[in-house]
Amino acid sequence: MEPLVIAIIIGYFALMVAIGWWAKRKTSSAKEFLVAGQTLGFLVMAIASFSSIQSGWGMVGSTGTTYDWGPQALIGSALFIPLGFAVAWFLLGTRLHRAARKHQIYSVPDLIKARYQSKSAHVTMSVAMLIGSISYMTAQVTATGVIISLLTGTSPATGAWIGSAIVAAYTVAGGMLAAVWTDLIQGLLMIVISVGLFFYAVNEAGGWRNMLDSIWQEDPTLLSADGSMPAVFIVGFAVMILFGAAGQPQLVTKFLMLKDEKELKWGAAVAGISYAVTTLFSLGVGLSMRAMTIQGRAEPLDNIDNTATVFLDAFTHPVVAGIALVGLLAAIMSSASSFITIGAASAVRDLTGSLGRVVRRELLWNRVASVGVVLAALLFALYLSQVIFLLGAIGWAAFGAAILGPLALGLFWRRATAVATTVTIVVSLLGNLVITVATSQGWLTLPDYFYLGGVVIAFSTVLFIALSYVTAKPADADKLAQLYEPDQSMAVAQPATAAVDR
Repeated sequence: MEPLVIAIIIGYFALMVAIGWWAKRKTSSAKEFLVAGQTLGFLVMAIASFSSIQSGWGMVGSTGTTYDWGPQALIGSALFIPLGFAVAWFLLGTRLHRAARKHQIYSVPDLIKARYQSKSAHVTMSVAMLIGSISYMTAQVTATGVIISLLTGTSPATGAWIGSAIVAAYTVAGGMLAAVWTDLIQGLLMIVISVGLFFYAVNEAGGWRNMLDSIWQEDPTLLSADGSMPAVFIVGFAVMILFGAAGQPQLVTKFLMLKDEKELKWGAAVAGISYAVTTLFSLGVGLSMRAMTIQGRAEPLDNIDNTATVFLDAFTHPVVAGIALVGLLAAIMSSASSFITIGAASAVRDLTGSLGRVVRRELLWNRVASVGVVLAALLFALYLSQVIFLLGAIGWAAFGAAILGPLALGLFWRRATAVATTVTIVVSLLGNLVITVATSQGWLTLPDYFYLGGVVIAFSTVLFIALSYVTAKPADADKLAQLYEPDQSMAVAQPATAAVDR
């Protein structure tokens, strides 16, 4: 390995750990650990938001689908995810911030508890957040192992241990404060590398025009307005991406951290544009590999998920490849750190609270739970491959379906009910899991135009609305107003909680 690449890797890891140590010195309570003390400005929050969303799935997965589908694959990523940021910012931002300030709201289940005042809804969302966090973390551990193995020459298992140890070190130390500041660095790194690799990849394929000419001559549908995938499929994909963004806990939680709602003004634009810029990586590398395959300069790919790594290995200098892989590693680690903290909050604060248990020394136990989330993800990633598949089915679409109705609609609609919330969460998670398993095992065959994620989100939203109409009671109408009024019981308890927390 090139000495420069080794130096970059060591420097990157050292910087992440240093930020974690700095954050640890500023973290003395659960509030600081879980929501960064509600002190964030818009720039840090906006970059951290896009960075935690733009994971290995976003950069590595989108590169493969661009190779396979053409530019049509990036419609969701480059257009609808930024629009999803705007929807979340302007639809939820102000209300989430105000609710968080009036109550001790540090998590999505906290929001559900304050909004619906229901034990069943609180328990269900707490369990969903814990399962979902470990699911996301497991995927990130697996991807981290692959990237670090490419960088260092170790096995993917060793790479997974190394990457998990680094992420755990700074996240366990500084919680969400460390997560958002490392996300800031990682997000800026992703932007720089995405722009640089876009031009590098296009140039490697002979320039923009030659690259598109090669693809057009082989398969014009890849570059046509209609694209290579059915329109109904793309609409379903767009629904999942656009509306699912408002249901991602790593984004929703960021609104609980802002120090001032005036900071919301420019956040959506910064996050959306930043995310769109990082899709240049997938566009350049995906189309370049497709063109070079047609030109006979590259072998056809058996697995499109290897598009990015094959390009970096075969067509770039080792130093360029090393820097790019560090950028991909940043995308993965930025998502992992958020879900470690979200998972810890679900286990320590939310699930125990929903069952009527009071956790003393909450900061300590959040750190312990963070280690538990990392170890669980490592166990699933390294030793229980079938569990990885099952957990992987609970992803973007399932989170979006479980949270969109109860939270996005529930913050505005007085008739939204706890019964509808509980049933929607269960149906969203189990339905997505059952259908994914059934199709993978050949028990169920879906039409080519059927995009499961979009259908799950649409169905869950309709289900939530229908059940709310059926189960609404006069007392439910007052709960929405109470969400924005101070909770006196929680306010009185706050000093005591803070005291035992330290």
